[in-house]
Amino acid sequence: MKNVCVITAARSEYGVLRWIIDILSHDKEIQFQLIVTGSHLSKDFGLTYHFIEEDGYKIDDKVDMELTPKDLYSIPRSMGLCAEKMGYAFHRLKPDIIIILGDRYELLPIANTALVLNIPIAHISGGDITKGAIDNEVRNAISMMATLHFPSTEDSAKRLHRMLGTTHNIYPVGEPGLDSFFRYKPMTRIELASQLQLDSDKKWILVTLHSETKKSMNYNMAMVQNLYKAIQTFPQKQYIITKANSDFGGIQINSFWDSLQDKNIRVITSLGQQRYLSLMHQVECILGNSSSGIIEAPFLGIPVINIGERQKGRHMCKNVICCNIDVPSIITSINQIDNFKIIDQYWGDGNASERIAKYVKEFVNRN
Repeated sequence: MKNVCVITAARSEYGVLRWIIDILSHDKEIQFQLIVTGSHLSKDFGLTYHFIEEDGYKIDDKVDMELTPKDLYSIPRSMGLCAEKMGYAFHRLKPDIIIILGDRYELLPIANTALVLNIPIAHISGGDITKGAIDNEVRNAISMMATLHFPSTEDSAKRLHRMLGTTHNIYPVGEPGLDSFFRYKPMTRIELASQLQLDSDKKWILVTLHSETKKSMNYNMAMVQNLYKAIQTFPQKQYIITKANSDFGGIQINSFWDSLQDKNIRVITSLGQQRYLSLMHQVECILGNSSSGIIEAPFLGIPVINIGERQKGRHMCKNVICCNIDVPSIITSINQIDNFKIIDQYWGDGNASERIAKYVKEFVNRN
């Protein structure tokens, strides 16, 4: 049987890969493998590999890249360690193909190592655009190294065609993150209020703010401070804040949230996929600059306030309000959310995981 290996390096990316993992792990015609690395193995970011194990999946290798992005110079060191240790993992597991998703910098050493070892790469969500972060360059570099391409939309597929000079092995399948809306039973508002110590009678806002990796630390700290000043003007609401990811500046943003003592704010390192998706059904809006607001929230018609330039270049659905990082812009946007409850299925239909698993199996069985 062929060895099909999925690699995940972050909580958000695992949430999108979850149902691909589920389908392939139950397939009796392949040997499924799972490698965990990146922030999954970092105490600073919640040791989120536990969520994967709790979901019932066997992890075949934990590649600890010693991720501590407290300054820019520590990130290349971690990437070097990832490449070295990933080489050992590939030598032991001997995958016939690896599946990776997105645009995280942790994926570069993974893809580089696979390329050198002549291991085919299946890449999900290529062809997107995010001009406000180095993710854009990372995503395009991985697309150039990949053999199989699973863009989320026809527009992204056309960009890949122009970039690669071919339509071969490019399959627009939709965003697999949407599949969870059909596969999870949402928790009730009362259950969420009990677990997260929230007032079920208040309106809730879900906040995720990541750093903008092309901006200075001063810019990023001003962004999070301005966001807090803006939400203080709406004390009748409660805010569930999920911490930033492992980009440079993420630790500093998280330290700011941790320093606050505000009864209207609940700071969570990682909600886990079911609680996060359940909250999306219950919140008044999503606030910040996470890709989940741009991609998943339109599927439910939840208003989204997208702050700053991190997601600049992405298609913005009809439920998204884009604003600057200054306090007045954020306040004005919060006051507009009632006008942006619009369902938009630009990113897919919630059946991407089955398509991806099918094309991957067809590829490994003919090669």
